[in-house]
Amino acid sequence: MPVSANGTDPPPGAAGGLDARGRGTSDNGATPMRVLVLDPAGGTLARCAGIDGVAKTVDTALLGRLETGAIVLVKAGIALARLDTEWVP
Repeated sequence: MPVSANGTDPPPGAAGGLDARGRGTSDNGATPMRVLVLDPAGGTLARCAGIDGVAKTVDTALLGRLETGAIVLVKAGIALARLDTEWVP
């Protein structure tokens, strides 16, 4: 867990702290997104949307086979991990 320059713990909700629901937070900038459409040609690209509803093209090569509706953790247009549905409202 990060520590401030004066040696105190960060406040709840800060990088490495807990959010209002008691879940861990992260400062890595990754965003949970839901897979909307998979590449029909069988490639590794998918259209995904976050909780803001904005659809983006995401490379899913690191995760292997996915299905529509799966939730993935995305950073810089690359799906890094698959998440359980409880992580996205």
